[in-house]
Amino acid sequence: MITPLKIPQECAQPYSVADINQAVGEMIEQGNTLVWVQGELSNFKQASSGHCYFTLKDKQCRIPAVIWRSVLPRIKFTPDDGMEVMVIANLRVYQRGGYYQLDVSRMQPSGQGALYAAFEALKKKLSAEGLFDDIHKKPLPESVRRIGVVTSKQGAAFRDIIKVLSVRAPQTDIVLSSVPVQGDGAATAIAQAIDTLNAYGNISCLIVGRGGGSIEDLWPFNEECVARAIFRSAIPVISAVGHEIDFTIADFVADVRAPTPSSAAETAVPDTRENERYFANLSKRFAYRITGYMRDCFLRYGQARARPALRKPVRLLLEYRQQIDNLHDRRTRAAVRTVVTAKTQIAHAASRLQDLSPLNVLARGYSVVQKKSGESVTRCDQLVVGEEVRLRLHKGEAHGTVSKITPAISRG
Repeated sequence: MITPLKIPQECAQPYSVADINQAVGEMIEQGNTLVWVQGELSNFKQASSGHCYFTLKDKQCRIPAVIWRSVLPRIKFTPDDGMEVMVIANLRVYQRGGYYQLDVSRMQPSGQGALYAAFEALKKKLSAEGLFDDIHKKPLPESVRRIGVVTSKQGAAFRDIIKVLSVRAPQTDIVLSSVPVQGDGAATAIAQAIDTLNAYGNISCLIVGRGGGSIEDLWPFNEECVARAIFRSAIPVISAVGHEIDFTIADFVADVRAPTPSSAAETAVPDTRENERYFANLSKRFAYRITGYMRDCFLRYGQARARPALRKPVRLLLEYRQQIDNLHDRRTRAAVRTVVTAKTQIAHAASRLQDLSPLNVLARGYSVVQKKSGESVTRCDQLVVGEEVRLRLHKGEAHGTVSKITPAISRG
């Protein structure tokens, strides 16, 4: 026999489980549910929807948590199990499961706050000294025969660099200075390697870097000794630290910043395959031009051979001689005609001059009266009675004295 429950008077009716979970959720969410929590990541996984689910735990307890897909781009590193992180989240109740969880809006590895402050302080200091100024940036050489690499020989970064160079420029020599790229003493080793490769000489450029990681892993490249070693390097330095979103002090000081080690190798050397294609194209163009030139030469040669001057030169010479004789005859006849025409014109002009000559007038019985001075007399008022005059006749002269002057009768 089942004993009936004794219901208190304040409980008017029973609640469903969903009602209880909803009520608890509303109670929690009515207050300020934004919390800052530190713990270790566990069971981190990303669903097909793009949302990430994990557990945040410490030595005593654990809390379920979620990063929604819309929030994920704000996370600037790759979360992984066992990583100590700090999160900013809202406390929510998952009503269907009946438990509360953290809706994460921000996440960073633990200790990053202090490291970030140190990063900003050093960045400000070196910037004020001018280590980041473009005036100090050295251009990369156009021709690269030997590349110095400062990284770990066991790291993926070095393998990526070798892979790219073997494809793009297999003739390029690589000088590796293997160094630890994280942990204590890594920064000092990196700075010494840069100085050593500068002393080694005969190196076209340097690639300094490593693969991606947390801010703690990349921290040696934020050390002042590394920054100053890059700045004093006489060899152009390409910084290739982490992934594309990672920035370090080394990136700001270096002459060129590459987002990844692979892209650093691509930046350092031109693609030999592209050069091969370029020269192959030039060879084709050269062969085409030579073929066209030779074809034109043979064409002109054939045309020259077909000319009469080359086929029958003696006959052509005789024709030229005959043409010269014809021209000579034509020139002679033209000269004769010119002389005859000139003589005729001269005779005609002489005849006209003869007609106009004053001697012809004298021949008709007229004479010319001249004074003793030789002045011709045309009016009577030019003479006086008793003056000697000379009469010029058609043939000969006569001399006399003026005995009488008769003025001309005016006809008016």
